[in-house]
Amino acid sequence: MSEVVARLIDSWSEVILMTSEAVVASKPTRRSRKTRPWYHYSNWLWMVMVAVIVGGAFYPLIGLAVAVCFVGAVISGLVMGRKWCGTVCPRGNFWDRIMSKAIRKPKMPAWAKNPAVRVGVLVVLMGAMTTQLIFAWGNWEAVGRVFVVLLTVTTAIGAFMALTGHQRAWCKVCPAGTMAYWLGRGKGQQLQLDAPACKECAACGAVCPMDLTPHEMAAADGPTHPDCLKCSQCVNRCPVDALCLVSAAKTDPAAEEGKAA
Repeated sequence: MSEVVARLIDSWSEVILMTSEAVVASKPTRRSRKTRPWYHYSNWLWMVMVAVIVGGAFYPLIGLAVAVCFVGAVISGLVMGRKWCGTVCPRGNFWDRIMSKAIRKPKMPAWAKNPAVRVGVLVVLMGAMTTQLIFAWGNWEAVGRVFVVLLTVTTAIGAFMALTGHQRAWCKVCPAGTMAYWLGRGKGQQLQLDAPACKECAACGAVCPMDLTPHEMAAADGPTHPDCLKCSQCVNRCPVDALCLVSAAKTDPAAEEGKAA
């Protein structure tokens, strides 16, 4: 009796194994969509910014969180480029999750791409912030209030820019983003293109929050544009999985074989 049961169990195990293998084999492998970064689901992150603006009006010390975010964006830019802006920044999340629903134009305004505008905004805002901090230094509540006011004013300006231009127009001129832009050239993950698979449909560019052209950047076989947020939206949007993000230190195996030969 025990032998019969054992044989039946073995038979059913083989059937289940063969069936599972057939199901797995029948499913197309989609490299870029196997896993999606956590921040693609972070619909709540923008609430942190709102909490700082509202709460900072009553408890100014909360404003010190703005300084942490600013420093984090700059320091991380040294190793990751602008990935902080696309994954951790609460205001960036606000542009993507809230303001993107109300934008009127799909393209980034030309003036926002002007390097002179970027430098001008950096000089004016950093100068104003430094001046205010000099007078407030020694009083932590006053220091926190400086950051709360700065966050409130720049968010209002950024919201206007989103409504009249592009959802992330502010990110083109944000002082922290500008510093990460300069420090992060060629740093962190880089876009890689499977050229034969690419259909040049430009679907990747249609979802890029910074209005870049991912397939053209990757095809150029050089460092990814420093304004790339490494958010992988283009990677997940590609209908043929021709794009992927790889470490800047990772080399092309084919190229390595060529060198070895």
